[in-house]
Amino acid sequence: MHKAENKTVDGNVEELLDRLISVIGSEAALFERFLDLMERQQQALIEGDAGDVKTVTAQLQQIAAQSQQLESQRIDIVEQIRLVQGTESDLTVSRICDIVDSARSNQLRAFRDTILGLYGRIEETRMRNGLLIEQSLEQIQHTMETIGRTPAKNDMYRPQGGVSREYGRLGLDRRV
Repeated sequence: MHKAENKTVDGNVEELLDRLISVIGSEAALFERFLDLMERQQQALIEGDAGDVKTVTAQLQQIAAQSQQLESQRIDIVEQIRLVQGTESDLTVSRICDIVDSARSNQLRAFRDTILGLYGRIEETRMRNGLLIEQSLEQIQHTMETIGRTPAKNDMYRPQGGVSREYGRLGLDRRV
């Protein structure tokens, strides 16, 4: 009876590992799509295409929500593996790679490496997009300040006979 239970536990672990590989694979594909969209967003920012920026941003938000769901599934599966294996400490994907068969270990490591590479590229693109947005906001602020400076109606004389123009403010401050 004890041996039959072990076979069931092993079967459960294999099923959990296959589900884990599937979820991590889905995460990798989602991160690839996220990176593509961020690069599209960057191009839209450079071209000043506000409509495309808005569309891409909405798509990025959807992917972020999907990513959270996949992350939750991954955490749940890892926890189930931990319980079935009887591991008392935190179990990570790296540790799982060390205890599973080589085929599954290779798949998990390949997905992990892909995700880490994508994460680095996503972070670089995110920083570039942030700088582009910041530059755009500065240009908008400068333009608003320039437009906002309208000559006041009254000219003022300075002490040595010079004329000084006062500028009125538009009354808008668009800084974020």
